[in-house]
Amino acid sequence: MLTLAGDHLKNQKNKNMAANIDHGVLLGALGSVHTDDTGAVVPPSGMVIAAIQFISKNTPTALVAENPDKFCNTAHAANSLSAGSETVDEGSGGIAISNCEFPAGITIYGRWTSATFAADSTGGVICYFGY
Repeated sequence: MLTLAGDHLKNQKNKNMAANIDHGVLLGALGSVHTDDTGAVVPPSGMVIAAIQFISKNTPTALVAENPDKFCNTAHAANSLSAGSETVDEGSGGIAISNCEFPAGITIYGRWTSATFAADSTGGVICYFGY
C-alpha cells in the first residue's frame, strides 16, 4: 500500500512539474518593473509579463496577450467559446477586459507581451517577467 501511495505522489509531482512553464523559477527572479504612468511596459526579448501586482487600484488600458484566445486581455475575449463547445485549448464564458478597475493588493496572472495602465501617483503596479 505504501508503494501505491508513493507512486501516486510521484505521479502528482511529475504532473505539477510539467505544468510549471517557468521551470521552477520563483516569481520575480527573472525581473520586474514598477510603473505609475501611462507608458507601455514591455518585457525583455523572449519573455512575457507573467504577473501584475496592483499596489493601488488601477485600470489597465491595454493588456496584450501572447495568445488572446487563452489569456485575458483588453482586445479580445479569451476563453469565449459558446457553452458546450469548449476544446482542450479554449473554454467558455470569457469577456474582454474593458474599463475594469482592479483593487489594490490583487495580483493577476497571464502571459502578456505588453501592458499599459492608467496614470497613478499613489502606488502604480509591478509587472513580473517570465518565460
